[in-house]
Parts: sequence; C-alpha cells; structure tokens
Amino acid sequence: MNTPRLLAALLALATTLAHAASAPQAPLDRATARALTAPEAYRTPTIVTLWSADCAYCKHNFRQLADLARAHRGLQVITVATEPASPELAVILDKLAPPGPRYAYGDDPPEALAHALDPGWRGELPRTLIFDGRGGREAVSGTLDPARLRQALGLSR
Repeated sequence: MNTPRLLAALLALATTLAHAASAPQAPLDRATARALTAPEAYRTPTIVTLWSADCAYCKHNFRQLADLARAHRGLQVITVATEPASPELAVILDKLAPPGPRYAYGDDPPEALAHALDPGWRGELPRTLIFDGRGGREAVSGTLDPARLRQALGLSR
C-alpha cells in the first residue's frame, strides 16, 4: 500500500475509533482491514476480534474481553463480524462485547477481506489479533486464555 493510501486508511480508522461506543457496524473494506491490522497504528494495547453470530466460542471470548476491558480502561477492543451488518449482530454486541469500534464485512469479496485482515488466517473463528501498542502483533485462534492474553498485551494483572 502506498503512503497516501495508508495515511488515508489510518485517518479513517482514527475517525471510526473516535465515534465508537455502541455504534452500528461500519462496513469493512480491504483498505480499512489493512489499517485495522497494522501494528504501527496502535500506541495502546488493542484487540481486533473476528467473529460471527453463530460462533459460540466468539461469544465466550466477548465475555472475557469485556472483563479485561473493565479491568484495564486503556484497552481498546475492535470487533469485526465476518458477515454483513445486521440488527442481530448489534444485539449480540450490545449484550456481550465491550464498547469499541464495530465493523462487519462490506461489499468486497469475503476472501479478499479475510486476506487483508490476516494473510495467515484460514477462516477459523474466533480469531483474535492482539496488538501490544509497541509494534507487537500476535494472532490467536480459538478461545482466549486470560493470563496469556494479558501477557501478550503487556498488561499487568
């Protein structure tokens, strides 16, 4: 991605983050997906969690992430539904997920969005991208281990 496009995507990301609490799901495109998963975009611990409405383990992870976000006020959690936006998704997020920016797959092909989010991802859910705010990035598939998550984020107890 060239510098002007990256800057534009990062600006769009910053604007979205500023309007985040209990917002509708923003449609995700490839440029925004790449910006969301660029470690240099984060100066504080951040989690980008990929999920779907029919994923029970995703909902389990939401509960853990909500607990972690309450304990660490500076932690940012961004949700990305791997399906188009819908009222059903908003209900699940309002009930289970911590506040934060919300995205759902937009008009780009799902495979292209998945690749833009994480080229090493094979579609398993839940998928969690962990950014420590210092340039580190880790990807985890499946349910989260709270102690390992805190360690990857660089958070104390």
